[in-house]
Amino acid sequence: MDLNLNRADYLQVGVTSQKTMKLLPASRHRATQKVVLGDHDGVVTCFGMKKGEAVAVFKTLPGQKIARLELGGVLNTPQEKIFVASGSEIRGFTKRGKQFLSFETNLTESIKAMYVSGSDLFLSASYIYNHYCDCKDQHYYLSGDRINDVICLPVERLSRLTPVLACQDRVLRVLQVAIICIFITFHSLG
Repeated sequence: MDLNLNRADYLQVGVTSQKTMKLLPASRHRATQKVVLGDHDGVVTCFGMKKGEAVAVFKTLPGQKIARLELGGVLNTPQEKIFVASGSEIRGFTKRGKQFLSFETNLTESIKAMYVSGSDLFLSASYIYNHYCDCKDQHYYLSGDRINDVICLPVERLSRLTPVLACQDRVLRVLQVAIICIFITFHSLG
């Protein structure tokens, strides 16, 4: 069986980094699904598809390179607020493109990883992790190795927020406040 595949360009954007594109949740059953992405020019673009054509929802002005894009919002509701990390700054946009947050963190390095849960913001640069609640610094952790990503265990199942750091040395560091409570090492799978 042979497949004939053809290229179709719907939209052209600047160069992007990993984890800077998300699919926004549909507001209604038959609503147009929207895609939001951030590029190296600092532009956040949101578009939807209608009748085979890309329809722009919003596009921001250029700025500093966007390193990470995450969706967030009030817990137990659709996560449709857009959060972008540029350098050491976090900006927040509604699904219609209105900016509601501009927050300069106290990190000296650029933000590499981000996770949003309600009003809590979990950020990491290369070696340092910070937790903010309502844009106020709660605590930090200095890792012994490079932090690749950060995520939180679901707050619905636990009584508190539990951040997990994925580090370059193949270790998952599960934190409780700013102390490691679980240290999981992964050996090579090969």
